Amino acid sequence: MTRPKLGLIGIVHEEAKQDFWGTMERVAAIGYEGIEGGSELLNGDVKANVARFHELGLQIATHSVNKEQLRDEKLLDNVIREAHALQTKDVTYWWEVAESRDQLLLDAELYNAAGARFAAEGLRFCYHNHAHEFQKTFNGLYALDILAEHTDPRNLYFRLDVAWITLGGADPAHILRKMAGRVPAIHLKDVYGVDEIGKWTAVGTGVVQIKESIEAAQEIGAEWMTVEQDQLRNLTGLETATVSYLNLKEKGLLL
Repeated sequence: MTRPKLGLIGIVHEEAKQDFWGTMERVAAIGYEGIEGGSELLNGDVKANVARFHELGLQIATHSVNKEQLRDEKLLDNVIREAHALQTKDVTYWWEVAESRDQLLLDAELYNAAGARFAAEGLRFCYHNHAHEFQKTFNGLYALDILAEHTDPRNLYFRLDVAWITLGGADPAHILRKMAGRVPAIHLKDVYGVDEIGKWTAVGTGVVQIKESIEAAQEIGAEWMTVEQDQLRNLTGLETATVSYLNLKEKGLLL
């Protein structure tokens, strides 16, 4: 089994605001293989920017989409053009509420239609979870289960965040295996406590089952595992990215 490529999202955004290319060089030097997002590459000469990005040994793991874009055909077409320009396979929708089963079914209908449009263009449409999809159940089913059940597996995939799953009270490795075939990427994130939201910490310094999650991700063929920390704790962004990388390397999870 091939281990997923190691990505990064968000952590170094302040440094990147000051010096995008210098920060990307440092991210690549640490050992990361890509980032999620990459809207900065859409400014100016996109083809040259993407080529320069690839020369650093980095890829764009996913582009982003919002609900307005999902609902508007012209806006959706533009997202598709941008994703192709960035040379990424995935487009991700990052969060939605789970207020009722009816609302989830309406969202599933939207995701399925947009996902079919993406699929026709050779792209994968992904949904990224938070905790509430596991905290709320409807007739015994997680909100995430309802989205999965009522969408075509070819039209909707899942970018599963192992820390949010943990905060939702579920076992991330179990959820990953249950969703096998629909998880092209996971988010590696850690917390030093589950009694409240916001105890974010560098990967490998908290209570999330990181090793078990990576093993499950590798088992089901996930292509990316992306390091994230919603808010910095005591380290800078680049320090956090470095510590998270070294913790994963020390545990033998980057072999």
